[in-house]
Amino acid sequence: MKRLFIIISISSLLVLGGYSIYEYTSYTLKYTEREITRFIHEHLGPKQKEPLLLEAFQIEDSNKVVATFEYNQSKLGVAIFIKGVYGKLKLEKFLLDRSYYSEVLNTRDGIQVLFVGENLQMSVKTIETDIVNQGERVKLAIPPQKYFTHITKMENAIKINKEPIYVYLNLKGAIAGAARELGGMELMFVDENNQSFLIYSEKNAVLKTVLGGFQQNEEGFIVTGVEEPNYYTMNEEKSFCYEEKRVEVHHIEQTYLHGLVPQGDEVQKVVLEVKRKDEVIYQFSSDVVANQFLIYISRPEVLESDKNIVKKFHFYDKDGNYIRTEMKS
Repeated sequence: MKRLFIIISISSLLVLGGYSIYEYTSYTLKYTEREITRFIHEHLGPKQKEPLLLEAFQIEDSNKVVATFEYNQSKLGVAIFIKGVYGKLKLEKFLLDRSYYSEVLNTRDGIQVLFVGENLQMSVKTIETDIVNQGERVKLAIPPQKYFTHITKMENAIKINKEPIYVYLNLKGAIAGAARELGGMELMFVDENNQSFLIYSEKNAVLKTVLGGFQQNEEGFIVTGVEEPNYYTMNEEKSFCYEEKRVEVHHIEQTYLHGLVPQGDEVQKVVLEVKRKDEVIYQFSSDVVANQFLIYISRPEVLESDKNIVKKFHFYDKDGNYIRTEMKS
């Protein structure tokens, strides 16, 4: 019996000693803001500027420590650590190049879900997340701040392989959030009835335009898609011209005519009149912004199927005075 006790004691000491060595070699990071910032900086690489640590905290009833940080000009990163018995940390996950993160964590008090994300334009209202609970995707109300962290307990949380859906307070925020590569472009035309928009920019005598679609409901705004950009050289003086554009909105293809009017004419309104001989089929109008107009075509099949169709573009100034007419057959 005494021998058994000695064997058990020695085994326990060996296990404890082995674990202590394991913790000493694996859990090397001190749980301080300074040390966590230094560790993240080393992980990002020496060419990066020192990151800004946003927060570092331990998730309740778990050994998980979460650190969120800003790096590389307003990009959001997340580091998840495991806290050892002796209070030091080791890295579990290092997450970069995303504007939204979610993790399902098993804790001593059940499942907790971590949500981390950004709201750079302060215009995100809610996010339909990539977490399913009780058979439905979890919706998260987003506070009006640059970055957010949210933790909640859920009994049946499952992470699915689907992108989150952002719902915005306004259309400008939805465009800026959904099409970051189009940053710096201005919102020119909004067709609320057909839920389409046109954004543009002009740089180095090149006009860039993008047509897109959106969805608006009682929850807010969602950009449903944007078309490939179109480019126009603006070096020489432009005469009147236009082209047909199409965008898919709610699985329905919408047709528009986007055009340019000469700068010297002071045109403020364009009225499109579509005629077949002496019969006027329809008329639509558009205000002129930055010498451009956008007209929705509700019956594009008429323009495509009838060779006798004539399109007349009537120009008016800001007081409604007629300037002239351009005709295209």
